[in-house]
Amino acid sequence: MSNMLVLAGGSVKGAFQAGVIKALAEKGFQPDVIYGISAGSLNAAFLVNALGQQQLVGQTISFQQAANDLWDFWETRITNPECLSRPLSIFELGWTALTKNFRGLVSMEPLRELIQDVLSIRNLQASPVSLQIGAVNIMEGRIHYVDPSVSNFMDYLLASSAVPILMPVVKIGGDERRSYLDGGLRDVTPVRKALDDGGKHIVCVSCHPEAIEGGYFDSGDLLALVDRVMDIAVNEILNADLRETFLINNSLPADGTVVMDGPYQGFHRVDIESIRPLQPITIDIQHFTKLDIRRMLEVGYEVGLANIK
Repeated sequence: MSNMLVLAGGSVKGAFQAGVIKALAEKGFQPDVIYGISAGSLNAAFLVNALGQQQLVGQTISFQQAANDLWDFWETRITNPECLSRPLSIFELGWTALTKNFRGLVSMEPLRELIQDVLSIRNLQASPVSLQIGAVNIMEGRIHYVDPSVSNFMDYLLASSAVPILMPVVKIGGDERRSYLDGGLRDVTPVRKALDDGGKHIVCVSCHPEAIEGGYFDSGDLLALVDRVMDIAVNEILNADLRETFLINNSLPADGTVVMDGPYQGFHRVDIESIRPLQPITIDIQHFTKLDIRRMLEVGYEVGLANIK
């Protein structure tokens, strides 16, 4: 596998990522495998689904067309918060807490229905481009990467996007022992996974800048507070993920030869590009509009054009 596209998490900021992907495609980038976490897993699955659909109907495989379709998906299907989640009533929250049956602060049913509407296992499995998404098993604390060949793949996909506390735990196949949440709890960006898997060129698209200082949020609003706390945690994990990967890669032989022994046996230096916003992307997850999505798409597209080699 030569070209790897790595899509980090970022909730509704995934629209920024879709803008970057459109720019990447226009520049001629063609991935052999796509990795995703959280919102990145949804973008990755959509792209692979579109490519699989092209394959099944006998069309010429076009990553640029898939990227254009992803842009249109965000612009036409993610127009307000209700497209992704539904806030629970005070009664529902109180009852689930009292009965020890907590199911998050919002319902994921809109997201589940959206996934069922736009994605098909048949398309995902037929795609010439591979897919790997990550979700965390909260019983054992480890992240698991899966592809569309595993059973209950759509459950894993939903779990990869399940923001802790904000959204309910996803039980894979209804199994309590396989309780999963957002892959960002461990890897905000699966760039290290891509490095471990080898390849020649890795492009990592993140939704958070290096620093997130500034902005305003209502600390008395529980949903806003959870979102802000997750943003801070995600930003720190993302920076650590990228620092570790670049440190490892830059310590490998500059001529690209394979390391023959030691902790990085079998590794070789690869070309890694990291694309992320220069400034924090401000978005109210409870009140965003179609115009907000369009703004993030356009910002991502501009950043992509400016940063792609």
